Amino acid sequence: MKKLVVLFLTLFCIDSAFAKTDSALVLSAEKYLNSITGITGDFVQTNNGKKEQGVFSMLRPGRVRLDYKNMPVQLMADGSDLYFYDKSLDQITTVPLTSTPAGILVRKKIDLQNSDINVVDTALGKTTFALKMNLRGQEGLGTMVMVFNKKPVSLHAWTIIDAVGNKTDVAFSNLKTKTNFGKNYFQIQRHKTVSTSDGDDFYD
Repeated sequence: MKKLVVLFLTLFCIDSAFAKTDSALVLSAEKYLNSITGITGDFVQTNNGKKEQGVFSMLRPGRVRLDYKNMPVQLMADGSDLYFYDKSLDQITTVPLTSTPAGILVRKKIDLQNSDINVVDTALGKTTFALKMNLRGQEGLGTMVMVFNKKPVSLHAWTIIDAVGNKTDVAFSNLKTKTNFGKNYFQIQRHKTVSTSDGDDFYD
């Protein structure tokens, strides 16, 4: 808990301390992100004061999965779309991956200097550095702050602010390289349906 408090204080300080863009930090982040093929680890998500924990997995290009420990919910990207799956309702909400700032992470080639990704600010802390970015020409979709450990460079956390100002912080821990995910690991496994006299029943 103490580490989380320190982390989010750091994020707050970084967010308020943005100055001009440091091209060396941008290049360092870009090089690291392009070096990732697959990773997995733990996360703690904070939104509106509520914390949720879970397991994070990413396989570039295009695939992300977040499994929440205490909620029947999955967040999944399969390369083209981002899905929010509520298992308890067997309900899926879908948005194009390219319409979210998080889609920046899983591109085949991440270009933080000359593409539609607009790094608007950078900040340097004692042990971390951060980039604040949005999609050029689509600033109204929201912004993303990515925080990296400095030595060695690695993903530390991100903050996403959506189009209406909702802020979600995600802090990562125990990240390790992994590429041998199962064939359908980044596909939602929906409940199967059988017809009964009282209506449809769902089962795993």
